[in-house]
Amino acid sequence: MKFRNKLKYRIIVAFLTLSTLLSVLFAATSLTIRQNLSTNLIGESIKQNLDEYMEKFINDPEGTQGEPIASNVKALLTTPEKLPLNLPLSYADLGDGIHDLQEDGKKLKVAVNKRHVLDGKEIWGYVIFDVTPPKNENRLVYSSLAGIFLLFTVIAYFLAIYASGKILKPLRKLSSMVNRQSDQKQKLAKGFSDDEVGQLAQALDEYSERLTKMVDRDKEFNADVSHELRTPLAVISSTTELIMAQPEIDEKTRLRLDRIERAVKQSSELIETLLLLAREEQRADKDMERTQVGKLIKDILQNFSATIHLKKLNVKVVEEDWLQVKAPASVVSVALSNLIGNAIKYTPIGTIQIILKKDRVLVVDEGMGVSNDELPQLFDRHYRSNKVTQKGSGLGLAIVKRLCELYNWQAVIHKNDISGLTAELIFTK
Repeated sequence: MKFRNKLKYRIIVAFLTLSTLLSVLFAATSLTIRQNLSTNLIGESIKQNLDEYMEKFINDPEGTQGEPIASNVKALLTTPEKLPLNLPLSYADLGDGIHDLQEDGKKLKVAVNKRHVLDGKEIWGYVIFDVTPPKNENRLVYSSLAGIFLLFTVIAYFLAIYASGKILKPLRKLSSMVNRQSDQKQKLAKGFSDDEVGQLAQALDEYSERLTKMVDRDKEFNADVSHELRTPLAVISSTTELIMAQPEIDEKTRLRLDRIERAVKQSSELIETLLLLAREEQRADKDMERTQVGKLIKDILQNFSATIHLKKLNVKVVEEDWLQVKAPASVVSVALSNLIGNAIKYTPIGTIQIILKKDRVLVVDEGMGVSNDELPQLFDRHYRSNKVTQKGSGLGLAIVKRLCELYNWQAVIHKNDISGLTAELIFTK
């Protein structure tokens, strides 16, 4: 398949195919022309020989009858009443002209002339030409044609290699320029003439310019959205801190303010992560922060504490290994929050286990689960299982998938033996 997809090889195959067709056509035409020329020349030759022989007989009747012209040509003069013994009786029925006959395994071309009269008697003349080809003639002809065919094929192959190199040279140049292009302002079309490749380069320049403008607009929009969203969150956070600093606040109000503070923090982390995804880049810190996953999971569970308490779920955190990830806490938090949040959301009753291993986190629930056919689609945008009745956008797992692609992680979901699902977030070292 790779061989067929390369343009160079497709050109070579096209050349060889064309060469093969032309060679076959040439061979067939050569054989046809050879056969026709041979037949016509022999026919004209024996007709001329017969005419000359008849004239000679008229002038010297006694000395020419039965005289052979050549080793493979025999001329006979006779009358209708008395045919020679060495002449088949069927020859008497032949009319004037050239006839193709077969006799004793031989191919004969016979010229007949019945137009002359001598002393009141009709004189019939026959010239019999043996056109049986030699035994090795056909083999020699076909061998020669096969040799010519192979020669043409080899020549066509090398011509195809040369032509493909010349044809593809501008395309290779364009491909190399595109791969090495770092400055979007550098125009590709300047290095090419006004031909098809030059038009392609011009189209790429225009497309690149449109993409650059689109990316710039997206970056500006993301920056504006980030600023506009972070400003009210900062106001909420600072106001919450001021209220919590007042000593007369009771414990119940303080807990509610603490929940608001955590929600603000979670929203800020989500905004930061979504901006990273929009730019499709990791944080550019040279020494990227390291996140302790165990501590982060406790903070995440605090955000879901009300739902856990309301549904009376039993959530267990099992730290089999101490896990630290080289990634921003906001990114890890968003990924784990979606996996843990789904487990809490779709488990009506029972136990949820969050297991920390050396290089991964497992979230095991006892919820409704999904069918095997739905498993590959869970990470698709806006996909929601048919069993789900709760409201949602179907974007959570899609965000997890994009974060995994950005940080070279891996997210896997599979069915449990009894009920529910197990979601794994596998980190790279």
